[in-house]
Parts: sequence; C-alpha cells; structure tokens
Amino acid sequence: MKRFIFAFVLSALSASAFATGKISSPVLKSGDTVAFVGDSITHGGHAVEHIMLYYITRYPDMRAKFLNLGIGGDSAGGLLRRMDSEILKSRPSVSFLMIGMNDCNRYLYAADSKLSSADREKRIAETDKRYAENLEKVVDALSKNSRTLVLFTPSIYDQTAKIKAPANVGVNGALKRYGEIGAKIAASRKNVIVADIWSALQGINEALQKSDPSATIIGSDRVHPSSAGGFAMAQKYLSDARESPVVSKVSVIAGENPQAALLENCDISELKSRDGGVSFKLLEFSLPVVLSKNADPAEARTDFQENFNREILKVKGLAKGSYEVRIDGACVGTYSASELGAGVNLSGNDKTPQYAQAEKVAKICSEIRGKYAAQRNLYYVEHFLLKGKISDFSDVQKCAAAAREILESGKAYGYGKFALEFYLKNKPREKQMLEEVFALQNDAYAAAETKTHFYEIIPLK
Repeated sequence: MKRFIFAFVLSALSASAFATGKISSPVLKSGDTVAFVGDSITHGGHAVEHIMLYYITRYPDMRAKFLNLGIGGDSAGGLLRRMDSEILKSRPSVSFLMIGMNDCNRYLYAADSKLSSADREKRIAETDKRYAENLEKVVDALSKNSRTLVLFTPSIYDQTAKIKAPANVGVNGALKRYGEIGAKIAASRKNVIVADIWSALQGINEALQKSDPSATIIGSDRVHPSSAGGFAMAQKYLSDARESPVVSKVSVIAGENPQAALLENCDISELKSRDGGVSFKLLEFSLPVVLSKNADPAEARTDFQENFNREILKVKGLAKGSYEVRIDGACVGTYSASELGAGVNLSGNDKTPQYAQAEKVAKICSEIRGKYAAQRNLYYVEHFLLKGKISDFSDVQKCAAAAREILESGKAYGYGKFALEFYLKNKPREKQMLEEVFALQNDAYAAAETKTHFYEIIPLK
C-alpha cells in the first residue's frame, strides 16, 4: 500500500521551504475498530500493546478502537466456532490474525512420545492438512468482513534455548510450515497483508543464542513471546505494512535570515536568529514511541529508533562549536554544529517534554494490556470450560453455578483452576471490566495530544 502525504504551504515559512502535512497510515483510518484475533499469545497481548502504542502516539488524532479477541489455548478450528458469535459480531474494520501454536499438536513432537515413527508422521500430516483447511476458512471469513486483514505467520517455538523446559524438537519447523501455508492462502486475496513474524523472531533468537545459549526472545515455556518478543512482532508488522518511520522532521538553515528548509509531520512558526543560533516554535503531529527496558533484547537487533522512531532536528549553517538545545527553556542536550547539521534523533532523549508525554501514553497502554488480558480469562472459561453446559452466558447466576460445579469436582487444575476462580469473582463485573479498558484507550489518546514547544539552539561560550 502507498502512503499518501498531502503537501501544503505554511505561511510562517519562506517560499523556499518545503513542508508536508500530517502523515497518514496505510492500514488504519480514523474511527476504525481493530480486532486482534488469536490464541494465548494474542490473549497475553504483548504485541497488541506495542502496536496500539505505535498507532496512538504516531496518529493521535486518529481515534481507533482496539479489541483483544485472543483466547488462551485456541486454534483455527476454535476461531471458526466463535467466528459469528464474537469475532464478526465486533464488526472489525481491520483484523489481525495469528493462529497455529495449538494447531500443530506440540505433543506429537515430544521426545518421550510412544508413537511409532510412521504413526507420528501420519498424524503430523493430518494435523497440517486440518490446519490448512481451517485457516483458509478463517482467512476467508475475516478478509470478507474486514477492510484489511493482517495475517501474522505463527511466532516461533524456541526448541534451541538451553533452559529447563523440555524441548519438543520439530515444533518450530511445523510453525514455519504453517507460516508458508498462511502466506499461500493470503496470496490470492488483495486485502491481506502478511507479516512474517516467524522469520523475525527466529533471526533475533539465533543472534541472542550465539552469545548466550540460554537466552530467548520467547518465555521460559518456549511458547509465549516475552515483552521483547511482542515488541519484535510489532516492529516486523510495521515494516511489512510499510508504516511511517517518521515522528517529525524539521530542518532549518541558521543565519541572519534563518529559513525552514524541510518540514515533515510538523508545523513551525516564529523562526528567528538568536544569539548566534536560532529559535522557533514547533508543533509536531506525532509523539515518539517510548521503549520499555523489556524491549532491549529486540531493539538492540532491530534498530527501532532509526527504522520507526525518527524525530529529527537538523540545523545547518551554524558556526563551528558546541550548541545547547533547549525546549521550553530546559536544556535537553549539547551537540556540535556538525551533529546538528547532519540531524539528531531526539526520539530516545528522555529530557524532552515530548518523551515525558509519550512515556505517560506507554504506561497507559501497558495498563490496557494487563486489564484486557485479565478480561479475556472470562472468555477462556466460557469458550473451553463451560462449552455445552451453558447456552446463555448473560445469565450470571447459571454461569457461576456451572463454574463452581467444575471447581468443586476437583477436575480443574493449573491455569484452568485459576481461570475458574477468576471467573467466579469477576463475571458479575464483565461489562465494567471492558468499559475500563475503553476508558483507558480514551485516556491514552488524550495523553497523546501534541503540543507546541519553544526551541532554542544556542552556542556555548
């Protein structure tokens, strides 16, 4: 898809200045409902959080609504069972889909499997065939009922890390095959974007393990990507969707009569010569993305700042020497004339007011992820544990009675036991939980509203 950037002339600039208006997304539009569909990796929401954070900070005027429709343990067949009752009922404008981790039947690859080699190969072939058939039906439904479908290839299964969890060798190869199956299905549909998540995570994981065999971009269970893994997934999507790398770019030429040479996704005014430097007011149309420390293992190998977080300040024509950059009266850094002439990226500068503002947005998005992941536990119980026992999930008393019966039977353990206990406590406030998520999304957009800042580039004496 092509990104269309509409040029306009700013009255504050000289006739030689070139300015571009607000950047626009090639995927999302204002007012879109964006649904993330999948299994526990979607349910946990690390990639969802990073994608949502990008869109809210990059396009703060574009009010999209983000839905997490992941359910732990789900499969392509499970998605078909809830396609009409939940997924399509949400009326998504744009759908994100990643499924396959549970379809491949990881236990077929277990070292202690008692299956004969021939029987195992037969079952793997049957499993692959079933996945292909079900995935095609899922893609068909979502592509026909969404303006755009983003198909993530499955994330990796880390079968190489030297960690305690036993490795089912062969699972990662199956997930690679599943990605190839998905790409082939998508090729015949014009409104499907494929994000090759498997290759991105595999590359990072291999690089990590060259220096530390116990390192992993996936969690200790070899299945669920860490926060860094979710960040890497998000960046791979942004790359494959050709999203904008630009937060803003301002290029000015200092001198007695300073000029703005280039503006991108921002507006400048009151550009003046000042004490051997320049000053101006700048309104950026986006905020930088603030990366958490949890993203470091992926950021170190993907260079997100350069690829998708360019907040460039360029000042040419300065005399040799060092210069202090002030924003709203506070020094945010000292740079040489040559550094400023080449352009400095301020997106990772934690002294800028934009960074502080973006950090608040990031914290809200993290809170949204946590609250949504908790809320989706209710759907897990109904989709798997109460299936066939309850026909009307709006009847809270009947739902509670059925959940309590399973708990008291002693048949629930591990995550299932936790989810049932959570369900009994929180089912009565299901609607409130969802309202809290959407209220936080509104808070994130409000926190992302950009402001005009006063810049001064002053020579040090």
